[in-house]
Amino acid sequence: MPEADSKRPQSRLRLWLPAPTAATSMSVGREGAAPTNTLALFAMTSRNAERAILPLNNCALDADSQLPSFYCVHSASGVAGTDFLDLAARLEPSIRFFGIQAPPKQMPDAEFGKSVESIADYYAAALVDFQPTGPFLLGGYCVGAVIALAVANNLRARGRKVGPLIAIDGVPENSGSALTRLQPRYWLELIRNVYGWFNHGDLMRSRTLDSLLWSISNNASAIAKGALGLKRGQKMGGGYTIEGIMDVSRYQPAHKSFIDRLFNALFAYVPASYSGDVVVYEAAVKPLLYLPQIGRIWRKLAPKSEVVEIVGTHISMMHEPYIDALAGDIRRRISEFFTKNSPR
Repeated sequence: MPEADSKRPQSRLRLWLPAPTAATSMSVGREGAAPTNTLALFAMTSRNAERAILPLNNCALDADSQLPSFYCVHSASGVAGTDFLDLAARLEPSIRFFGIQAPPKQMPDAEFGKSVESIADYYAAALVDFQPTGPFLLGGYCVGAVIALAVANNLRARGRKVGPLIAIDGVPENSGSALTRLQPRYWLELIRNVYGWFNHGDLMRSRTLDSLLWSISNNASAIAKGALGLKRGQKMGGGYTIEGIMDVSRYQPAHKSFIDRLFNALFAYVPASYSGDVVVYEAAVKPLLYLPQIGRIWRKLAPKSEVVEIVGTHISMMHEPYIDALAGDIRRRISEFFTKNSPR
């Protein structure tokens, strides 16, 4: 697809791979699926409450390895493991995958996660300590993409080289470049989105009637709030809560407080324009009655953004069968970056 502006890449690729066959599944199990020793380490590091950087595949366990390293920031839960295991597995054995998590020991601290800038500074310091030299390649999933942007800015301010930012279906809220509900184009895209949502076979097969009704009700509630001038997740009395968007019932009180604190911080964060390269992976199937506008916002925020559309939803794009397309494209881009920037 030709670029509309040579200074701002406008390419939008759509990637899809079929579900793995039995043979390819066995191959992934040998080379990519999280093996026993990695799972054991993950269990151990999860209990190590002060640790922010977790190795999530086998090749990341070798501290002396010269393989490229990729650091990916957690989603809204603050947990780095569960969202990334499928992706980490498929980057084995050529790319070391490290998840960046919110250390459980920090969660009870009311100041931790109170602003995007402060949590980014915490993670940047951890990264510099973990990798004292060489370029960084960062990414993030969901709200982790927003935090990763702030971490990248922090590292660049410290004089460190940062490769293309990998933003997986997440974008800052306060960019000032999103379509509003007052614009006809917003409603035209919303109508197309509703059709795509109901037409997505995997999504509909995985829905029970109760979950389908919950999703419709939740999205309709978001529209009603919008009509009152409230943002998604915004409370009538002020502030924001993630309940209604994410099920937090299984988390302990301190963990829930951290999630809400971080959610509020995301709405308060006003990002500056980013001059570096960004690769944006956007789910082709959007929420039922809400337009995240991820690609549009990133193009305005970071002029050197490239948008890659992954068939699937925000959740399913991180799992089979769609994860293979995502992992393959990420692997190629990471390898290209480190090949170009390796010492001669």
